[in-house]
Amino acid sequence: MPPCTQPAEQVENRPKYYGREFHGIISREQADEILAGVEGAYILRESQRQPGCYTLALRFGNQTLNYRLFYDGKHFVGEKRFESIHDLVTDGLITLYIETKASEYISKMTTNPIYEHIGYATLLREKVSRRLSRTKNESRKASVTSEENTPVEK
Repeated sequence: MPPCTQPAEQVENRPKYYGREFHGIISREQADEILAGVEGAYILRESQRQPGCYTLALRFGNQTLNYRLFYDGKHFVGEKRFESIHDLVTDGLITLYIETKASEYISKMTTNPIYEHIGYATLLREKVSRRLSRTKNESRKASVTSEENTPVEK
């Protein structure tokens, strides 16, 4: 996941907390052209529509995704904060990958467990069933005993 470092060396007004990945004020379309279909590549740009606001342009899934970027001593696009842009992008790529590749599998695991009939799940189910039946029997015995000890009026 390399930052795209096409000639952005002479960018004016580069924030001190951004490095060579910062490309100045460019459009979404220009960012898409710079990233040129390289999965995992990213650049930082200043928004044309909102000067003073910064955007992370990230190539993932054959498209360029744009996220508003913030800095308060650490870099962030959501709740999680990172020491470096590289760490933020790494975490973002992992999250995107999991959401797109594993979400269907995780959903299947939670709705249709494939290991339900073997091993630990079976033993656990049997143990719970025995415990429930024992509890029912004990409560029946207790009610019969209490009925036997109840004095009957004549």
